[in-house]
Amino acid sequence: MSTAAGEVFCPPDCSWEPVTCMLPNCARWTQQCNRWCEKGSGGRACEPNEMAVNRTMTVIRDHMPAPPVQQASTPRLLLLTVAFPHALQLLKLSHCARVISSVPNALWLVGEDAATKTAEVVELLRASALPHRHIAIGPTRKGGNTQRNALLELIKREALEGIVFNMDDDNAYHPDLWPELRRLRPMRVGVVGLRRSVWPPPPCNGVHVALPFAGFLTRKQLIERPTYDNQTGRFLGFAAGWCDPRLWLSVNLGHRTFCVDMGAFVFDAHLLQHVGSPLWSYTGHGGENEFISKLLPGGLPEDLQPLANCGQDLLVFHNEYRTVPIAVQRHLYHNKPEYIP
Repeated sequence: MSTAAGEVFCPPDCSWEPVTCMLPNCARWTQQCNRWCEKGSGGRACEPNEMAVNRTMTVIRDHMPAPPVQQASTPRLLLLTVAFPHALQLLKLSHCARVISSVPNALWLVGEDAATKTAEVVELLRASALPHRHIAIGPTRKGGNTQRNALLELIKREALEGIVFNMDDDNAYHPDLWPELRRLRPMRVGVVGLRRSVWPPPPCNGVHVALPFAGFLTRKQLIERPTYDNQTGRFLGFAAGWCDPRLWLSVNLGHRTFCVDMGAFVFDAHLLQHVGSPLWSYTGHGGENEFISKLLPGGLPEDLQPLANCGQDLLVFHNEYRTVPIAVQRHLYHNKPEYIP
């Protein structure tokens, strides 16, 4: 299902920023996020990483962007998080709980890579007072594939209704993401843009320091997103390493039809009823392409519903959970704000 010509306008990708200062740097409070170290007789003595992360999470909690004043509460969001026991597990899950607390009508599904439910995780979920489902299967230590499949099977078996989104616990999410996901049409798979990395990175307040900085004259943001012709609205391809035949991912791991990250696609739960088990059968690194191909048998990237301003607005930040998410937003490129391609 191709996007109608003339109704969606998206410019070519732009991943380089010129010499600029976007906002004043909040250096006073971001200094609290630095890991404490001091010189000692044996070299540098540093506090445990989990203590530094905990302090960072405490600081940014009070500086998060406010959720939209008015946001839709339907359809329900089914948010999947896969976790495994490690030093930062509870801190990362607490981060997810804080984010979800401002999202109306969401069900949090947590799958632990463990033989039994961890008591600390059980208590965290109870204390959060969030609607949730909690399962444990394993241990497998295979990238969460078994646990993700179990959560998807639960949704299918119980015929849960809603919009399914893989909420990795190490990503940052801007509050504008959730109402945007609810724009997904029935029986569709949607796609958004995602920032995979940025260098030099921002401090924990999410605000980039002024350039030039530490010898850098430009700031490079590695952005993965769908691209569309800015005159016809026609899908052009994915700006992503998996779809670039020159890059290592494509050369060594093979071509993908759907070059999207785990946090860059969303789908109607009803689609699972038409997929055979196992739903998530991939055992290596990745699996998004194979899973979307199951949801859309014989489908093409043109069948994906572009969300978040054709992927122009970046509301998901890969591995940036220790940073306040500052949305990267561009001009509205579809000429009818109410139009959903």
